[in-house]
Amino acid sequence: MNNQRDWIEIALKRFIWIVLIVLIIVFGLTIDNYLTLSNTMNILIHASVLGVLVIGQSLCLMSHKLDLSAEGVVSLVAVLAAWLMLPFREMDLAQAGGIGWELHPLLVIPIILAVGALAGFLNGFMIMKIGMNFFIVTLAMQLLLRGLAFVISEGAIMPGTPALFNFLGGERLGVIPISVIVVLFLYLFFDYVMKNTRFGRQVYAIGGNEEAARAAGFSPVRTVIIVYTISGLLAALAGWMLLGRLETSVPNLGVGLTLEVVAASVIGGVALAGGEGSIIGAFAGVLLLAVVNNALNLMNIDPFWVDAVRGFIILAALIIDAQKARYKGRFQYETIGEEFREQAPIETLDSLDV
Repeated sequence: MNNQRDWIEIALKRFIWIVLIVLIIVFGLTIDNYLTLSNTMNILIHASVLGVLVIGQSLCLMSHKLDLSAEGVVSLVAVLAAWLMLPFREMDLAQAGGIGWELHPLLVIPIILAVGALAGFLNGFMIMKIGMNFFIVTLAMQLLLRGLAFVISEGAIMPGTPALFNFLGGERLGVIPISVIVVLFLYLFFDYVMKNTRFGRQVYAIGGNEEAARAAGFSPVRTVIIVYTISGLLAALAGWMLLGRLETSVPNLGVGLTLEVVAASVIGGVALAGGEGSIIGAFAGVLLLAVVNNALNLMNIDPFWVDAVRGFIILAALIIDAQKARYKGRFQYETIGEEFREQAPIETLDSLDV
């Protein structure tokens, strides 16, 4: 019985990696030039922004919270960065310039990162200190930040960001994009943090049972505020990365990313109920979405079918998440029953018919 449990748990935990490998093999055999180095780099580049956002979202989900404001941070920092760096230019049809300060990119980068961290901190403060609902708070923050982006840009695009600012999103180290190197480093770093530090243990404990974590001496308030601050900081980093790749600021940059971010996290095994999942598993969810999107584009699939496929993947992820929770609960129940049988006297077992 224990062997069966172990195999089922292993299969559920590693299922996403198996699916990912199978899909890569299938697409490689059916699509010309799919497994080339250039296409592989293209997949990783397009996965980089989503990958950064998924780290922050995974931390929130592990603590049994949710961050809907990340795409608003992406929109605001992209507009704010261009607005501070570009020379002033009168509105010309659909294009605009900056405020005229022409700040150096090395000054703008810490400013936008601080803006993202501040947005995340405010989310955590309102949720944990004031006691507001995390769904409403982060949704309102998303609308507020995107509204500010439209106010600053007046709805126009701002092209021509400096090359020094664009290096994170557009430069390469040999054949490997800088953005891919940064994302891989972030995943390795946060995976280590979640597995080997007190902070990681606190996040899992709070997500599993906040009251029990508080009784154990952990601080849910401080930990969740830090989680949201990290999420905001990473969202700002993703905005910088995306703007650096496009070299043009658009106020609706990042719109629609929330669904993909949550989907990638859940697909990667991060439980919606909190307290379970891994950063590396979430990375598998990011790669799966990127691989599927790339294959659908190369096959010239109708855009409406692309949305349908994404919806199917998300639904499948939710089904897997539900099954994991069901099997986990059933195995815990059976384990308790077996322990009771081992400890209880035989006559007691007979009378209880356990």
